[in-house]
Amino acid sequence: MLQKVANFIQDQCLILPGDKVIVGLSGGADSVALLHILKELRGQLKLELFAAHINHCIRGQEAINDAVFAEDLCKSWNIPFFLKIADIPELSRRLNLTEEEAGRQVRYDFFYEVMDKVKGNRIATAHHKNDQAETILHNIIRGTGIQGLSGIKPIRDGCIIRPLLVVTREEILDYIKMHSLSYREDATNADLTYTRNRIRNRLIPILTREYNPDIIERLYIMGNIIREEDEFLTDYCSKVYRELCTLESGQIIMHLNKFNACHGAVQKRLVRLAVSKLRGDLDGVGYDHIDAVVTLARRSRTGTRTLVPASGKGCPVIVAEVIYDKLIFRKNNDETPVEYYDELLPVPGQVRLEKLGLIVTAEKWDRKKSLHFSSQCIYIDEDAVKGSLRLRQRVKGDRFKPLGMNGSKKLKDYFIDMKIPRDERDRIPLLVDEENIIWVVGLQLNQDYRITGSTKNILKISIEYQRDNGG
Repeated sequence: MLQKVANFIQDQCLILPGDKVIVGLSGGADSVALLHILKELRGQLKLELFAAHINHCIRGQEAINDAVFAEDLCKSWNIPFFLKIADIPELSRRLNLTEEEAGRQVRYDFFYEVMDKVKGNRIATAHHKNDQAETILHNIIRGTGIQGLSGIKPIRDGCIIRPLLVVTREEILDYIKMHSLSYREDATNADLTYTRNRIRNRLIPILTREYNPDIIERLYIMGNIIREEDEFLTDYCSKVYRELCTLESGQIIMHLNKFNACHGAVQKRLVRLAVSKLRGDLDGVGYDHIDAVVTLARRSRTGTRTLVPASGKGCPVIVAEVIYDKLIFRKNNDETPVEYYDELLPVPGQVRLEKLGLIVTAEKWDRKKSLHFSSQCIYIDEDAVKGSLRLRQRVKGDRFKPLGMNGSKKLKDYFIDMKIPRDERDRIPLLVDEENIIWVVGLQLNQDYRITGSTKNILKISIEYQRDNGG
C-alpha cells in the first residue's frame, strides 16, 4: 500500500520536493495511516511534515483524549503538532449551520492558519475510496450535476491533497494492523443522525450485498471518468466565456446572440461562471436559478430580468437582465430610485446634482473662440433660450427635436432607439428652458438651439462627473 500511495502522489503531482505538508490528524485510523505513510515517504519525497488537530467540543472527555493521543503520537514521530479547541455546537447555532458544516468550516480555516504559520503549501486529508463512494451517493441523493458526480478531487484549490483516494478503507485497516499502529475510535461515526453515516453504515452495505459487491470501486472509477470530462468542459467553457464576456463598471456583459447560439450545457456553465465571479461562490445557487437565467436569455425580451439569490455567507443577490443585444449580470445594490430633481442653472454659474455626482456649468462664450463639442460640452444659441435654464429629471410625455430632425420625437422613443437601459433613464438629466428640452445631457442637442451662421450670442454648457455613479 505504501508504494501504491507513493505512485498516486507522483502520478497526480500531489507533492513536490521541498513541499511543507500539514496533515489533518483526527486520531482515527485513516488520518493515522496517512501521517505514518507520509512520515515513511518523507525522505523519498523530500517533504516537511506537520500535523493539525481540532477538538470540536462535541464528545467531552473523549475529544480531550483524542487530542492527547494525537499530540503524543506526533511527539513520538518527531512531527510538529498544532491544536485548536472550537465549540462547534455553539458555533453551529450562532451561524445557523449544521454541526457537520460548522466543523468543516473550522477545520479548514485552522488548516490554512497552520499552513500560513509554517509557510507551508499543502494540506493533506485522509479521504479514501470509500469516502469517494459516499460523497458521490450523497450528492446523488441531494441532487447534483456532473461536478457532484465527479466526487472528491485528488487536489483542490492548488493545495488541498488527498493521497489516500487510491485505497479503500479495508486496505487502510490492513496497513494499520501490519504496522501495529494505534488509533482512536470516534463514536459519532456510528450515529445515524448524520446522513453520511447512514450512507456508510446502511446504504453501501445494501448496495454491496444485493446489487454490486464491487460498488466502491465502480463508483470510484465513475468519479474519475466524469471528473476528467468535467475538467475538459470547464476548460472549454472558460475559453468561450472569455470570448463572450466583458467586465464594465462591475457588470459582466455577455453578447446575447452568441450566448444563445451555444449548446444548453455550455450556456448553464457560462451563467454559473458569471454568477460565481460576481458572488465569489455558488453557495445556495441551484439548477432552477441557473435555468431561469438561460430561459430569460432565450426569450430575449429587453428589460426582463431574474434574480439569483444571496447566500448565508453574505454573497449578494445577482441580477441577470436582458438589455437589447446583451445579457447583463450585476450585483443588486438595492439602489433607491433617484428622487425627482429640478434645479435652476444660473448664467453664468453652475449647479451640483449631488445624487448623480454631476456638476453642470453655464457660461457666456466669445464667438471668436473655437468650439469644442463633446458628450460633456455643448454650445447653444443664447437668443433661442426662452426664459431661465433648468436641469430636471424626465417626466411622462417629454418630447424634443433631436439635432438633424425637422419634427419632434418622444424622449422615451429616443432612449429606446439609443438602447438606454430603463434603470438608467432617470439618471440622465435634461437641460430645459421654459418651453423645450435643449439637451439630453451627454447624448443629444435640440435642433432649434444649434449654433448657426446668424447666431450672435453663445452659451457654453459643460458637465463634470465627480464620481462613478453606476449610471
